[in-house]
Amino acid sequence: MDLSVLHGILANAMVMFAALAGVYGLFEYFRKQSVSPNYWGIVVVGNLLAVGQGILGVVLALGGGQPARGIIHILYGVVALSWIPMINFVSSVVNKEKVARRETLLVALVSLFQAGIAWRAITTATVAGAGL
Repeated sequence: MDLSVLHGILANAMVMFAALAGVYGLFEYFRKQSVSPNYWGIVVVGNLLAVGQGILGVVLALGGGQPARGIIHILYGVVALSWIPMINFVSSVVNKEKVARRETLLVALVSLFQAGIAWRAITTATVAGAGL
């Protein structure tokens, strides 16, 4: 299998995974639940997926691959790698009182944001959306 095809498959998986993590988090928030170890596990696996995606991207770039929108695609990739650090930062700013339910909402919203970032990275990798 061509590495660029694998990169594309992982990108689609990342969009779906982050979106599902966000929806699950919203579901837990409305059930008045705190962030469970299982939910943190979902977020960690999603972040590891982003790391794998980044490694493949670097390998493709070193092999001469170039996304359609160049540096913009790379920027979205770097932002995607910051899923867990972004949760920690937003939580430290917005949730200083360490309210457990609020943390669930923040993790869910950052996960949905990551789904959008991953989708945007896909759109900047191709010419006029070709291959989506």
